[in-house]
Amino acid sequence: MNKTTRDRLYAIIIKRDGEYCKCCGKLPYEGKLVLDHKDNYNTNNTHTNLQILCYSCNYLKNPRKEPLDLCVNEKESNLEESCLTKNKRTEPAFEEFILNEINNDSWGMIEWDEATNMGAQKIGISPITVERYLKKLITKYGSLRLRENSEGVKYIVRRHFEDTKNPKNEWDW
Repeated sequence: MNKTTRDRLYAIIIKRDGEYCKCCGKLPYEGKLVLDHKDNYNTNNTHTNLQILCYSCNYLKNPRKEPLDLCVNEKESNLEESCLTKNKRTEPAFEEFILNEINNDSWGMIEWDEATNMGAQKIGISPITVERYLKKLITKYGSLRLRENSEGVKYIVRRHFEDTKNPKNEWDW
């Protein structure tokens, strides 16, 4: 794939998925990110076949004949616990953690930024992954609800049965 095509597709994929490694969660400032073909066919440039990986994870997925000197975290170097396996482990752990934090808060709510940073630190995942998990939890069928005060500060609270009657998630302070 030429540079023009690569740059165009890279922009589309990061808009769809976010700009981080789909395997280990590395962000652009933490390491080089590359556009990867999931099926390893470089001519198959359909959007569903493309993903963003860091250079290290891409190398582990597609080893070359000559080994490269890569600085790979020992925990991340084993692709046995790749994206899907890690997500199956961390998403339920994060949900349990955030629900406990909300239950233990005297007001029954946590500020969005605080939840993002605490969750990333506690579970050992990137803040972007935490935000993806939170967005799933605040959907129509999720267990949480997003509220915003008059100053624009976002808070996460538990969803109650009455919340389903007001789908706009409006809340007056």
